[in-house]
Amino acid sequence: MAAPGLRLFCDMKSHPAARATLLLLKTTGIPHEEVRLDLFRGENFKVKELPFRKVPVLTHGNLTIAESTSILRYIGQLPGGEGWYADRDLQDRIKVDEFLDFWQSTLNPAALKFAQNKLGYKFFFRQKAPNEELIAEALQAHEKLNDVVRKYFLADKPFIGGSTGSIADLLYVSTLQQTAGAGAVHEASKDYMERVRQDTLPFYDQLSEDCKKIPEYLKALKML
Repeated sequence: MAAPGLRLFCDMKSHPAARATLLLLKTTGIPHEEVRLDLFRGENFKVKELPFRKVPVLTHGNLTIAESTSILRYIGQLPGGEGWYADRDLQDRIKVDEFLDFWQSTLNPAALKFAQNKLGYKFFFRQKAPNEELIAEALQAHEKLNDVVRKYFLADKPFIGGSTGSIADLLYVSTLQQTAGAGAVHEASKDYMERVRQDTLPFYDQLSEDCKKIPEYLKALKML
């Protein structure tokens, strides 16, 4: 059964959760409308459907969901999306939930600190030049957290939620893509990222292009 009325407000250049959500919708084939906004041009301040003026935001009829991990959980319980979340056994699903909490509280803030200071020092901090010392510290913190993901959340499993990909994996690879676009090297996660890619082709490659174009886009705006 289709899920009519889904609208995803997103900016593919600014937030890994936006790409993760769109990757989930496209991979599952759940019907939706994609509303792309440009946060670097302030378009998020002009759309009434964004309660906190940030993206992603999902609307479904009268329902509005404005938190990234809640959006992914919701889609993962819709018809067609259950295999990525709802249909898992309790222990696999709680590991997915645990990772989403870890991402929200710890992993994403560190990744954003690195990416924003490396690529968005003019836009976010009004600096004329990047703070290289701060960038190096942020990258080191990001790499340590990636090590936590590999050792604790993945361990010897192919995916965070067990033997098949989950919403946690979509969110994590989207985060890795974001920091890779800022210059981080993820050689230790290469095989894992390829497994997620194979599960989500051709959409993975299509959405990856948005990350690759971020530096070029910022240069065109004279923000880099």
